[in-house]
Amino acid sequence: MFKVLAKTKTLPGKSEDFKEKITALAPKTRSYPGCVSYQVLQSSEDENVFWMVEEWDNEVAFAEHFNAPFTKEFEKQIDGVVDGDVEPYICNFVVQL
Repeated sequence: MFKVLAKTKTLPGKSEDFKEKITALAPKTRSYPGCVSYQVLQSSEDENVFWMVEEWDNEVAFAEHFNAPFTKEFEKQIDGVVDGDVEPYICNFVVQL
């Protein structure tokens, strides 16, 4: 199992639009085979910064979910909403309590 921390920043004035779109995406991603958990966090310091915190069974499932129709549709929907690309960070557990 591994975690993914994915950071994205919205364009000014687009944070509410992003929240609406990511809220629709979240249950679809969470129900995708291999997804153990999926959370979306918004920075308390900058309303335009968001983190997706995901836990996956394996890297194959994580990679495959990018080909799912709902993921491709989401990517189209956030064009003009986010500032640049989503930055994923693949993380391995060091300590888990």
